[in-house]
Amino acid sequence: MKDSQKHFEKIWKTVSEEKQEIDSSTDSRIWRRIDVRIQQNNKRKYYWMAAAAVLVPLFGILFFYKDFTPKETKNDLATVLVLQSNEFSKTFRLSDNSVITLEPYSKLSINKDFGKKYRNVKFQGKGFFSIAKDKSKPFIVDAGGFSVEVLGTKFSVDQKSEEKKVKLFEGKVKIDHNGKLTYLLPNENWSTSPAKSDFHYYAVTAVKTFTFENTTFEDAITEIENTYGAKITYPENIAKNQVSGSFSGNLKEILSIINYPFNLKTVFKNENEITLY
Repeated sequence: MKDSQKHFEKIWKTVSEEKQEIDSSTDSRIWRRIDVRIQQNNKRKYYWMAAAAVLVPLFGILFFYKDFTPKETKNDLATVLVLQSNEFSKTFRLSDNSVITLEPYSKLSINKDFGKKYRNVKFQGKGFFSIAKDKSKPFIVDAGGFSVEVLGTKFSVDQKSEEKKVKLFEGKVKIDHNGKLTYLLPNENWSTSPAKSDFHYYAVTAVKTFTFENTTFEDAITEIENTYGAKITYPENIAKNQVSGSFSGNLKEILSIINYPFNLKTVFKNENEITLY
């Protein structure tokens, strides 16, 4: 801007020094033109300064963003969502309308390709799964050491305890543990632990039929334990007494029937630990 202004001033001084005649109208016209050019140059300078004021911080932001954006890793590509609970249970609805309830301090990791060909998740802890039915896309739970595959069902997984467990409430599931497959139907359970190999048993609410013919009490109790996956303690003095008969019912009903001749009572510490006295 200063160079242009000096140029016009130089022209004007030359004209004055040479004493060239310029009428007042021409004089005004020249000055108006000079003033317009000066104003135009001032505007251009303002625009460049404004653009610089915007662009310089913008470039700074771009470089900052580039430097501090986390880089994608194979793990980032494999997992896009992690659901977890802390001291309280939490319930989540997945994109396929499956509903997962995580017990305290549990975690569910969902794969990036979830819902395309398969519905794969990784699970740690304890939780209840209500899986939306989709025969074309199996829902597979990787529970670390074993997996549970379903098409649409309700079940629970305990991956946290020393004895790992899967309990089925509806539908059917396939469990893969070290290449050994176990299929569960409603009211059937599965467990494994370092002290006990894969164990397939029924829920305490399942109705089963037992037939005993001069069977010792201890053998009858062993069969009931194996059926329901329970640990039953009883007075040793009746271990060799005999039991005969055929009867049906859930675990509580079966124990009530077998206890009757010996006048025993049943105490459930939990569904897997029972005392007869």
